[in-house]
Amino acid sequence: MNSDPFPALRRTTEDVTRASSLLVALLFWGTTAPLQAQAGPLGVEESVTLALEANPGFQSIRAALDATRADLTVARSSRYPSLGLSASAARYETAGSGALDRHSVGLALRQTLYQGGQIGAQVDAAEATLEAGEEELASARADLVLSVRQAWYGVAQGERLLVSSREGLERSRLNLEYAEARLEAGLGTRPDVLRARVDVSAAELELTRARNILDSSLAVLNILMGRSPATPLEIREAPTGATLPPLPSWEELREAALEAREEVRAARARTARQEAGVRLARGGFFPSISAEGEVSRGAVASRSPDESWSLGVGLSLPLFQGFARRGDLRARQALLESARFQELAVSQAVEGEVWEALLAEEESARRLENARTLFQAAEENLEAAQESYRQGLGSIIALVDARTAFTGSEQTLIQAEYDRFVARAVLERMVWGDSFGGGQP
Repeated sequence: MNSDPFPALRRTTEDVTRASSLLVALLFWGTTAPLQAQAGPLGVEESVTLALEANPGFQSIRAALDATRADLTVARSSRYPSLGLSASAARYETAGSGALDRHSVGLALRQTLYQGGQIGAQVDAAEATLEAGEEELASARADLVLSVRQAWYGVAQGERLLVSSREGLERSRLNLEYAEARLEAGLGTRPDVLRARVDVSAAELELTRARNILDSSLAVLNILMGRSPATPLEIREAPTGATLPPLPSWEELREAALEAREEVRAARARTARQEAGVRLARGGFFPSISAEGEVSRGAVASRSPDESWSLGVGLSLPLFQGFARRGDLRARQALLESARFQELAVSQAVEGEVWEALLAEEESARRLENARTLFQAAEENLEAAQESYRQGLGSIIALVDARTAFTGSEQTLIQAEYDRFVARAVLERMVWGDSFGGGQP
């Protein structure tokens, strides 16, 4: 007999274990929303939309990006003049003149004219930081989209496995009825009945496991959508016979990934930020030139108000700061070199991820074909075993083995069908980020 009659269900249990770690991470992100009613069965796109709107982790990353946008505004403000208003009023007393009132009001304007390129470098660094943050947000969005798609397919698969387990239990009970009827007619033996009862118990256990797997998958999908894990959830019926569109060549996938992947663009933005940092450090060796102007009006006691104004240009050049500027420049140059190597490492990692995803996608297609062949053979074997047992030519052991093999092959086929969708979803994420491809229900 097969020592592991339900390999698909075993693999699904491993998937749920991996999903549990994701569930814990999502719980760490924030509390979930209270139970809420569902308007109708959810498809993949509807689930993704809900997750992007309500997932607390993703919303947190999006809100944090606003601080980076504000930093860019601060950096750009250095390009503009500063304008200040001052006013004062006081009473003082001297030995000769007694108490006197004094008041004044003034307006000062200051504009930096030259700072060794530091202002432009600061703005470029802030823009690169914002670009990197936007790409990291896009990467988080793509990861969330992929997680939702995987979770949705997990629910669809869990529902199919539950149906398969129920049908397997029904077949086991029917076999038990055959065995008991043959025993009463004097054509069977008590060991046959006992063997059939053991098979029923095993099928009941598999049904319990299938229910738990489905409940766990529903909880993961709910939490990804920012809802309580206990929220009632219904998804659309997922077609499994859909034909996925053909894939481009490996070279085309590779080039597309290096252009579309958020991680690559973020790495390029971080390199640009370090390049701006080097320019900023070099600017410390140059003088700083600024224009200043001031106009004021004031009076003392009953005298006529006095007006004054000034306009000038100031120059500042640090001559020696204990080699701090040279050390800062070397540090910036080292960070730039590190960023360039990191950009190369990210590009190589992306290529590896695309290659691995492509191999997994091709393997899922072959495994699906093999699973269909296995299922057809197991189905014919079950029909033959049932007919032989009804005619009194076969044994209960052969019938139970045929039933177990059929249910196992059916679950293997279900697993392979949804693995096909998941493998394509992973490949799309590795190549095109969070964009949708063909084949999703």
